[in-house]
Amino acid sequence: MKPHPLRILIYSQSPATLSLLSTMLDGFQVAIMSSLQDVQAHLEDTDWSPPLDFIILDDQSEVHIDDLVRLTYSVASGALRDTKIIHLYTPTTNSLSGFAASKSNLHGVCKMTKPPRKARLLQTLAEQKNLPNRVQFNHASDVTKAKEALAAAQRTLYGRVLVAEG
Repeated sequence: MKPHPLRILIYSQSPATLSLLSTMLDGFQVAIMSSLQDVQAHLEDTDWSPPLDFIILDDQSEVHIDDLVRLTYSVASGALRDTKIIHLYTPTTNSLSGFAASKSNLHGVCKMTKPPRKARLLQTLAEQKNLPNRVQFNHASDVTKAKEALAAAQRTLYGRVLVAEG
């Protein structure tokens, strides 16, 4: 019943990614690690009260994800059973058919493509914690809607428009 900042463990071999994610998650309790062995030792040796909320894993290996999920379920105290794993990955095709490997079959694992964006990362954290993550706007009054419709009807575009991409 006592609120606490989210506890997040971040793993990446890239110092730039660790720095970026630490900056994005400023205000949360963040532990950063650049070695899978350090992550495993930290998970096994720490007293998790309050429990760890998220593990953000920047790794292409599905085997490492599987091992991490097994480890979170095997921690003796059971305190990591509700820990969610966010798997940052670079989209690639897993076969010649061209289907991207973007879905996770593992419980508690959410895949997110790189590069992470702060808004998308925070929205994913909120979704995984079942928190409301949509901004609710007050609906405009009928008078405001009518004024906006009238202004839109009076707008006319004159001239030529060129739209270019790339």
